[in-house]
Amino acid sequence: MFKKSIFISLSIFFILMIFTSIVKNKTRNIEKNIHILSRNVSILEKELENVKIDFIYLSSPEKLKKSISTFNHLEYTSYDFSRIFLSTNDFENHATKEVKHLKRKK
Repeated sequence: MFKKSIFISLSIFFILMIFTSIVKNKTRNIEKNIHILSRNVSILEKELENVKIDFIYLSSPEKLKKSISTFNHLEYTSYDFSRIFLSTNDFENHATKEVKHLKRKK
């Protein structure tokens, strides 16, 4: 009887140790993935800020006038207002609408 209770106790102890080890390893892997993803997100956020600054600088009216005056030998055409998008989401929405419209025509 004494041996049976010790055996049960030890077996439960070892099972819990193994379970704890498995959970610990999975948690460590998840933390590594979170760290890698958060680093990637921070890099992309920094890149997005740089792109926004470039966009603001390059699309300023003074810069556009200067570019047109220096490249006056090229012929420029104007876009319809409907082809100018204020954000990428607007462009994506417009593109999906066009694709759906083209699919309906076929």
